[in-house]
Amino acid sequence: MVRISPIIECPRNIVKKERCGTAARPVSDDMETDDPIVEAARDRLGVRYLYPYQRLVVANIMDAAESGRADTDTRNRQIVILPTGAGKSLCFTLPAVLVAGITVVVFPLLALMSDQARRLAAMNIGYGMLRGGQPRNERDEVFRELAIGKIPIVLTNPETLGNERILSRLSELTTTHLVIDETHTVSEWGDTFRPAYLEMGRIVDRLRPKVVSAFTATASPDILARLTEIIFPGSNPHIIAANPDRPNISYRVIPCISKNRELEELLLGAEGRPAIVFTRSRTGAEMTARALKERFTGDHVEFYHAGLERDEKKAIEERFFASGNGILCATCAYGMGVDKRDIRTVIHRDVPLSAEAYLQESGRAGRDGEASSAVLLFGPEDAAYRGVLTGERELKRYDSMLSYAVESSGCRRERLLEILASSPEACFGCDVCGGTVRRYAEGAAEILALIGRHQRRFTRALARSVLAGHIAPRTA
Repeated sequence: MVRISPIIECPRNIVKKERCGTAARPVSDDMETDDPIVEAARDRLGVRYLYPYQRLVVANIMDAAESGRADTDTRNRQIVILPTGAGKSLCFTLPAVLVAGITVVVFPLLALMSDQARRLAAMNIGYGMLRGGQPRNERDEVFRELAIGKIPIVLTNPETLGNERILSRLSELTTTHLVIDETHTVSEWGDTFRPAYLEMGRIVDRLRPKVVSAFTATASPDILARLTEIIFPGSNPHIIAANPDRPNISYRVIPCISKNRELEELLLGAEGRPAIVFTRSRTGAEMTARALKERFTGDHVEFYHAGLERDEKKAIEERFFASGNGILCATCAYGMGVDKRDIRTVIHRDVPLSAEAYLQESGRAGRDGEASSAVLLFGPEDAAYRGVLTGERELKRYDSMLSYAVESSGCRRERLLEILASSPEACFGCDVCGGTVRRYAEGAAEILALIGRHQRRFTRALARSVLAGHIAPRTA
């Protein structure tokens, strides 16, 4: 049985349920303060305010880094749950420039490493990158700059960090802080197609960092228990949690027969752009993009998945990042931590595998704080997909999302947060609470009526022609 310590309260501005909420009043530069952390954020990073949970996380890291406690002290282990767009990168960037030693940040995707590198460069903070396929001279230069203290941060991924030669060279240096970003993937991917994540406990033992922080935007109790087993075996990590609700995002579910047709209607209608359309597979992303390109001639429509070459992905990221009305059809390879702030709509063409994944990906919308929407399309193929899943844990997570898609009697926001053992203060927008829920797929009534009046009189092909208006049914 894994035991996890209680959620840590904010020392100031404590919000309901002992959670460090994003609605708490920020510490702004209009306020008088002698707080050295707030002053450092302003002077070193140009950050005008810190939320209470950011202040708490940074203080924990700095206290542990500067204390004489052993690096195995469980007080130096923390799981930080902050909603998408809540500024979690600041929580490890600020300590990295203030304390001695190296900060190693582990990302699941190259896109996230590149995005973080872009942010660090914009703040004029030195960093190194360790990745697969890297030229030896480039890698040697990173280690040289780490050794002389020229750069405080190294960005990497679990496979590269697990390489014995790299791990051995890093273990010869002083790692003050090990950061595992998007840490829900440790549980969701480690047991399936990213076994390198299962080695994180061993990596912690080899590097012996003074502080280990696992960051994520969403984590159910099951996810928390599993990642604790993997990263913090035998430990009792602290949990710092902000409310995962994003009040500026409105949620809705649309049952549909033709998902491509529904997508076109959504993107032609009131749903704003730029928009992301998430699909379950690489093939789905490509086919969806091609279908939309035929309909949106001249508009910026592209697809993105892990099967693309590195240069291709970088070029697509840059084009979409600069686009004011683009449509990006993507798998989960795009969607964690990539900071395009003006995305107005996120549409899931397929039901995601878990509530964590859905909140993470839908959280790409509205990072600028403006009103945005998250739309989930649901069809018979989503229920059928359950049959290809294996494993009790995987089925349980997917069933929770099927339930979310099918049930329309209660608040969408409340249902999503309930899965994560959280709750909203109020519903700031969903189709159920707004009275706009669609209970049946468009066209379903016509199909049922045709079948009811003309039982066993049509083949499937003939029925499609009749419903499309190509021929009239015989009434005799």
